[in-house]
Amino acid sequence: MMKSNTLFKKIEDYEYNHVYDLFRNYFQFDESKYEYLIKDLIKVLIEFEKKGETIIDIDNVKITFELFNDDWPNKHINCLLESGLNDLPKPPIIIKDRKISWSKWSTKLEIVRKKLLNKINIQDKNKFKFSFNSNKDNIYLIKSIFNYSNLVLLQGGPGTGKTTLIINLILITLAAESSLNIGLAAPTGKATARIKEALNFKLDLSDINLKTLECQTLHSWIYNYKNKSGKLKLSLKDLDYFFIDECSMVGIDIIENVLNLINRDCKIILVGDANQLPPVNNCSVWNNIFENMNNDLFNYCTVNLNTIYRNNGDIQELSKLIFNNNKILFKQKVNEILNSKKPSNVSIQISKKKDLPNILKEEVIKFIKILKTKTLKLSNKKYIFEPNIDNLLNYERDIVLDIFNTLNSQLILCSRNIGTWSVKEVNSIIIKENETYDFFELDEGIPVICTENNTELGISNGDIGVIIGRNETRRFLFKKFNTNNEPVVELIEPNRLENILPAIAITIHKSQGSEAEKVFILWNKDYKKNNAKDFNFKNIEFYRDNYEKRLLYTGITRAKKRLDLFYLE
Repeated sequence: MMKSNTLFKKIEDYEYNHVYDLFRNYFQFDESKYEYLIKDLIKVLIEFEKKGETIIDIDNVKITFELFNDDWPNKHINCLLESGLNDLPKPPIIIKDRKISWSKWSTKLEIVRKKLLNKINIQDKNKFKFSFNSNKDNIYLIKSIFNYSNLVLLQGGPGTGKTTLIINLILITLAAESSLNIGLAAPTGKATARIKEALNFKLDLSDINLKTLECQTLHSWIYNYKNKSGKLKLSLKDLDYFFIDECSMVGIDIIENVLNLINRDCKIILVGDANQLPPVNNCSVWNNIFENMNNDLFNYCTVNLNTIYRNNGDIQELSKLIFNNNKILFKQKVNEILNSKKPSNVSIQISKKKDLPNILKEEVIKFIKILKTKTLKLSNKKYIFEPNIDNLLNYERDIVLDIFNTLNSQLILCSRNIGTWSVKEVNSIIIKENETYDFFELDEGIPVICTENNTELGISNGDIGVIIGRNETRRFLFKKFNTNNEPVVELIEPNRLENILPAIAITIHKSQGSEAEKVFILWNKDYKKNNAKDFNFKNIEFYRDNYEKRLLYTGITRAKKRLDLFYLE
């Protein structure tokens, strides 16, 4: 049987060559002179697109794969300029300010940026001198922006109170005018669930009726509008205010859809953290806006949240140093944690062995045993499998909440799906299959993750559940929310839910929108085979470019109380 790595390599080579063949068929250039340089450019654009990096700053990226020509990037840029490709009416690759991209992303970005800027109406910039980084009340600042803009950008890292702020703003707005239609959204089910939980907590403390509020994933909002399904109380066209959380994860096509579907006068509040990861195989409008602010009008509708209210020790310190891109102080902090005998909520281990750390294996086995013990308490109650049982919270609330509290208490995060220190390798601690997973043979208590939206069942891409029951009663246990934002826990038959994978570990990408008390990160970077100097202990770098910075930052900021970081040298 062909090994996975060999198969993926063949697929990738086919992909690069196929795109090059299209270039050769549609565009004229001197192949004898530019073939390998263009092949390199195609490979770079494809590989970075897979990571969500669609506008590539050529002077500030780390090439971790082989190129035909080692003189990156100058020869490659000269190739674009000299070959005539850049002079075409519609060039396939755009180069601007030492940044390259496929033309489709540059074109879409320009369109979406214009649509967003059209929501800002400033006649005289000089009138707006007050700083949105000030200590003024943030709700006051947002309301001030609404005087001249139907767009607000709310930017802040973890623990800066983004979710609390938007919920307080909603409650204050509805208290003043209860008939307003307000929508909330996030790109994943997990992120949406966190908003709903925070919203439900606030509602317990207020007497505001939220009949005119709807909170769903972005896909649900768009699906409901285009298919007129009627599953949501409100449609995008009905909204007076629309809040979108976790905007760094939102692809450009989704944002463009939303802007085309909402009313012109709808006030849109985009919320996010520009240091988090962009969506894979797509372009992040959010990250692009904050990387290219300059004297942009976006400056006049941005509220930066800088005060951190969550004090979680060295986790906070490390994330802050990455946020500020201070590599020297970050490395000093890492050395301090490695050598200090003082108590810390961060543990860092540097390993030269490709085998998974024994301490991690022990934690995985212990965690799955605990989960199985808790799920058995539920599955031993045979009546729960009867077809008339719907929301298990109405029957076995304490047991169900205990299962999900345990399930959400720990995350094991990897930078990759396959290979050394990967999701697949961690899964193999418990699951012995090499290529495929038979969920009827997997043990009870194993976490699972949904990898595609299922509108019918109300399960979203990124939702995590757990296997429960045995043989004919084998089910997936998932938590979701009904149309009234009330939590529902259901048993789902495996044949009703496709695109499920084990989630003993997940990628850092998949963890966005999630948090856990305890987080383990397996940090293994890509290296060129011939780049031995990268392995010198003195030259250890935890991140080398913008993508790795965002990846590590996103992983670290998932941890609420405890972080164990394993670094493969």
